[in-house]
Parts: sequence; structure tokens; C-alpha cells
Amino acid sequence: MARWLAFFMAGSLIWADVISVEVRANEVWLLRSGQPKQLTRDGRAKHQAVLSVDEDRIAYYEECPQAEGCMPSVVILDLDGKRLQTVQPRLAAVGSPEPCASILGTSWVGSDVIGVECHLNPSLSEYVEVNLTSGKIVRDLLGYGFTSSPDGGLVAHVGPVIHFAPPFAQSNYLMMDNTTVYPLPEGTGPVTRKPYEASPDVVQKQGAKHIGIHSFVPRFAWSPSSTRVAFIDCVFDWIESGAVDPGGSPIGDETGRHCSLATVSPSGTFALLPLRDVPLASIDQSRVGWVDDHRIRLEFLDRPTRILVIP
Repeated sequence: MARWLAFFMAGSLIWADVISVEVRANEVWLLRSGQPKQLTRDGRAKHQAVLSVDEDRIAYYEECPQAEGCMPSVVILDLDGKRLQTVQPRLAAVGSPEPCASILGTSWVGSDVIGVECHLNPSLSEYVEVNLTSGKIVRDLLGYGFTSSPDGGLVAHVGPVIHFAPPFAQSNYLMMDNTTVYPLPEGTGPVTRKPYEASPDVVQKQGAKHIGIHSFVPRFAWSPSSTRVAFIDCVFDWIESGAVDPGGSPIGDETGRHCSLATVSPSGTFALLPLRDVPLASIDQSRVGWVDDHRIRLEFLDRPTRILVIP
């Protein structure tokens, strides 16, 4: 009897410690011990409430439709709903600093740094990390798919690509902060560069054929030890037809697409596991996650989950 009572009490304590936050009808709610509590009542358009690492603060961002007459901001609340801080990210990766006009998402990076992704165009975002104590920007990156490592030391992302460019000019490459780590020309190592500086080009051209264009599929997933990033990398060729579109860019056809699960380290070492028996449509709807430092979970909407062992 005593053993069952101890088990019940332990379970009750675990339940009591569960805290989550969410946005309901443009207001932030705290769910604690299974009980909802409304924290805001201003009616402003809000998105993506996230709980801090220490579970003592909440961050959300205000979309600021034109009718509300405000600038997009990240708001920090305590667990009683008191507004502690308002952050309006400023973008400075290229040119003079200017306010972020459209926030796409926020995340906590450690206990006192907030990460903010800002929309620039359909092919490009800018990601900034702001220290909430000092107000200083501690990281400023260009690209998309920004994913911070568990230890907060690096941010994996796709490097900038040219908007409305043909496929061979939009070949994806993995960056960790401002360093290109994959893919790299044979015999070379990671390259650190400034925003908008060209990364090493791995696409080869033979006449009208562009060979080895990379297209990354799901969001990046860091290993628990922050030593490797996993994602699906699809590679294809593209053949120019000889015609051009109204904007003057060449028109062509894709051929030979094949996909692999890729794992890449900050040093540029990588491994590829071909996914030959998975239809491309299934890969487009896949999710990658780590079970531990040597096992990866690959999830699909239309087929069984796979657990892949990584050396």
C-alpha cells in the first residue's frame, strides 16, 4: 500500500510541475497543473508563445497588422502576465540597421537570449539573437531554416540564395553561423564568410546540364550533444531547354533526383544514408529527429517510422 501511495504522490508531483503556454484568440494563456490562466487581455494580434528555458518567463510576438499602428515586437512576460520587456529587433547583417518589419518566429536560446527570425523575401530571412539583459545583438545571420544547437553554441541554417533565380543558382548549402560546412568542393574545408559573400560552388556544368544541385527537405535536427546536424538532402540535375522566362532566366527540366539522410559536423565531416525505397512525395512530408547521439528517427505521414543507427 505504501509503495502505491509513494508512486501516486510522485506522479502527482510530476503533473504539478508541468507548465505550458499557448495563444488562444489573440491572448496568451498559461497552463499549470492542468488549469488554464489568461495572462493578457489587450486584444492585439499575437503568435507563438514560448516558455523560457528556466520556465520563469514567456515570450511571444505581436504581428502588428496595419490597423493596430505598431511595430512588430517580441514581448516578455512573467508567469503572472506582467509585461517585463518589449524587444523590437533591428537588422544589420547588410547595410544600416533597420527594424524588423515582419517576424516569422521566436525561440529561447539559453536563459537570457531570445532568437527572432525576420522575413526579408520569400527566399531569405534574417535571424538575430538579442541578449535581454544588455539589449545587444549577439548573433545576426542570413538564410532560412535557423535551428540553434542544444548548447546554444551554433545555429544551423540554409545559406542565402538568390530570389527568383534558376535552380542551379539556388543550390542549398548548410551553414553553421557564418561558416559554410556542406556541401564543399572536394578536398576543401569549411569556409567562413560575410553575409552575401558567395559560398563555394559545387554545381558542375556540362553544356546545358547543371549537375549536383542540392535541395534540403525538412528543418535541421541537432544531436543531443550538439556535435552533428541531421536533415534530408536531395540532389538533382537540371537541363536548360534553351528558352528563357519573361524575366530573362533560363527555363529547363529537372532530372535524376535522389535523396539521402545527411549528418554533418561543424568540421565539415559528413555521412549520407541513401533513401532509395522512399517515394519523393513521402520525403516531402518527413520529419527528422534524434533519439540519442547515435540513433535518428525518420517519420513519414504515409509509412512506418524508421530508426536509423548512425556510427
